[in-house]
Amino acid sequence: MERIRNFCIIAHIDHGKSTLADRMMEMTGTVEKREMKSQLLDSMDLEREKGITIKLAPVRMKYEYQGVEVSGTSPLPSSKTLAESSRRSLDAGPASRSAPSSEKSEISSEAGATPSTATRLAQPDSRACADAGVNRRAQSTVYDLNLIDTPGHVDFSYEVSRSLQACEGAVLVVDASQGIQAQTLANVYLAMEQDLTIIPVLNKVDLPAADVPRVSKQVINLLGCDESDIIHISAKTGQNVDQVLEAIVERIPAPKGQPDDPTRALIFDSYYDDYRGVILYVRVVDGQIKKGEAIHMMATGANGLALEVGHLSPGMISDPSLDTGEIGYIVTNLKTTREARVGDTVTLKKYFTKDTK
Repeated sequence: MERIRNFCIIAHIDHGKSTLADRMMEMTGTVEKREMKSQLLDSMDLEREKGITIKLAPVRMKYEYQGVEVSGTSPLPSSKTLAESSRRSLDAGPASRSAPSSEKSEISSEAGATPSTATRLAQPDSRACADAGVNRRAQSTVYDLNLIDTPGHVDFSYEVSRSLQACEGAVLVVDASQGIQAQTLANVYLAMEQDLTIIPVLNKVDLPAADVPRVSKQVINLLGCDESDIIHISAKTGQNVDQVLEAIVERIPAPKGQPDDPTRALIFDSYYDDYRGVILYVRVVDGQIKKGEAIHMMATGANGLALEVGHLSPGMISDPSLDTGEIGYIVTNLKTTREARVGDTVTLKKYFTKDTK
């Protein structure tokens, strides 16, 4: 689990989410260059025709990280905690920046929180790592990056909220020419409600109309972060996209869970396939799900069979099992999606008793 990162890309419509996802898949070798095309994760005809994302799309990427491996179980400060820390420190001095925060947020001194790093949630600096009980060692390490590309249009905000529940972090993309827009704010607040790590990214910095200083100030005022935390990229050309991949490994915490506990998996999307039946997109919280095991839906009470399990890269790739912290799919023998609703919990039938219903 220490080498898994679950994150999504959120932004206002047409700020470059799908293009950034394309560049990430290309740079990690998930898709060969001869197979690359724009909006690769947008599989619906309407999405490709209109140039917008409608359905969320998960994909797993293998990324070879050349740097410091961050491992350990003690969590570093969350976005909500650090945003509140930034606000309190600024109240004592010149109030040049402010950040949205929750009244329930608390400053965790044990985690090594610093007031000026609202989005540097798992940045592997020496002091924070030492305070949090995190081991650091330099080596080449392969990480599994589970990306969920989300819609930007306000009409599909429910798709975004479902994606956030399956992640520990979010890459916030802001157009360097347009700046912060309505859905930018909405998505930031959704991410903070889920207590996610937020990595701010300015996209389209190569355009003549880009106003990096102005938009950077907007992002700083919104998140309470340092200017050094903001990554300036061009998703179209691939400029500095490698820095985004590094930040995902360094700042977003690994998923938590108990591999030996009874299986629990969150359904964050499902659809019916005419040839295979109901297919679930899940995030495994505890335990594991193996191919051929009998499964049970906690909310609907439906029983089924895991005919196949695996991950998407971006096509379906079968695996022997889905383990704790992983995002993947389950092909079931269910006949309707009403038996496996979004937000339901999948467990194994052998764990289910009338006492736990």
